[in-house]
Amino acid sequence: MEESKKLLDKHTDEYWRCARCSLCKWPPLAQIKSAEFSSVCCSMDYGYFHPWSGGGKIVVGASLYYDRVEVTETMRDSVLQCTLCGACDTSCKYSADLEVLDTIFDVRQYIVERIGPHPSHKKYADAAEKYNNPYSEPHENRQDWINKTGAKSNPNSKTLFFTGCTASYRQQDMAQASVEILNAIDYEFQVSKDEICCGSPIYRSGQVEPSKKYIQSNIELFNRLGIEEVITACPGCYAMFVAEYPHRLDEAHIKMWKKIKFHHMVEVIEDAIRKKKIQFEEAEKKPIITYHDPCHLGRGAEPYVSEWKGTKKKVYNQITVYDPPKIYRRGTKGVYDAPREIFKRMNKAIDFVEMFRINEYAYCCGSGGGVKAAFPEMAMFTVKNRLEEAEFVLKKALKERDTEKFIVSACPFCKTNFEDGISDTGKDLQYRDINQLVLELMKK
Repeated sequence: MEESKKLLDKHTDEYWRCARCSLCKWPPLAQIKSAEFSSVCCSMDYGYFHPWSGGGKIVVGASLYYDRVEVTETMRDSVLQCTLCGACDTSCKYSADLEVLDTIFDVRQYIVERIGPHPSHKKYADAAEKYNNPYSEPHENRQDWINKTGAKSNPNSKTLFFTGCTASYRQQDMAQASVEILNAIDYEFQVSKDEICCGSPIYRSGQVEPSKKYIQSNIELFNRLGIEEVITACPGCYAMFVAEYPHRLDEAHIKMWKKIKFHHMVEVIEDAIRKKKIQFEEAEKKPIITYHDPCHLGRGAEPYVSEWKGTKKKVYNQITVYDPPKIYRRGTKGVYDAPREIFKRMNKAIDFVEMFRINEYAYCCGSGGGVKAAFPEMAMFTVKNRLEEAEFVLKKALKERDTEKFIVSACPFCKTNFEDGISDTGKDLQYRDINQLVLELMKK
């Protein structure tokens, strides 16, 4: 069997067990709170044809595995019109325990290895190869953003603030707010001029082999600096560190990885609030906010589970039983509570209302998985859907009250797409990154 075909061979259980029930397209019935906002797969909503869904991509994988179809650019682009948000996987595992997201990812990698990446994704990979970031920005300018703040870093700290490419070059205010908060709570950290791309934009576009150099290099950097803790404000980086790096590291680098604790900024802020290091001002006129769960901070940040090894048995020639039992990532162990605890403690400064699709059943913003770069019209279609939901719940909660309305999240990619969506639609909403919101409202 050719090497790339092994990617498809791993998923024969999914090919045969998928019942074509389409539950990958919606949250479980018990979790649906609104008829209008009841879908969970932004790819299916956009493509509006079964191959765009999680189950549809399993069919694509099966068709490739059994040599029923040839790989084409049209097929590649339909598979790439998916943010890898993982909502289909979480919904399926409510009842069926199929590895939907893993199958989608491996089908994506297989197709890319056969006919090459999308031109926009190839451009990102080429830029990262030359500049250590996908934006073709000079590497030596990566940490210039910190000079625009009054924040102080400690080059001897065992804690590294990992900026990430997007916060370094495009959404610097997120990184700036983060380090100012760290200074305010006396949390020592360093930033490194040798930090490079975490590998996420390359990895998630199906270019897995080229991404491995970034994965390995960053772990070696952390080890060389004697880092014991890594903090980041980017869920894409965070999910790579906690869930994807272990899949791609050899035994020597796994030992280095195990020595490090990884945290997203919302976890650091929530801990500081609990210890009373952060308190909030009381507002005369409280704005009302709703929160969008970033996919990579939620479902995608569920910790790594090692590959199952054991024996598969058939019961009554129908039911597959794994011995020993298989451990699944169900999307439920991501970072959901920390941001909500922050909002709870802000109750004198804000009013908070939830959207219908939240936590592990949250709808994607439309920006991830290389979609924003290659298919901007899909990214805009998706973010408009999410903005409609945010606007609906905010207006309902406001009733006749006149105050500012915010959608808040914790991701630079979400920030970019929400700001683009608000600008395009002209909606009476503002976007705030959670770090910026905390910095604005905390007692100085």
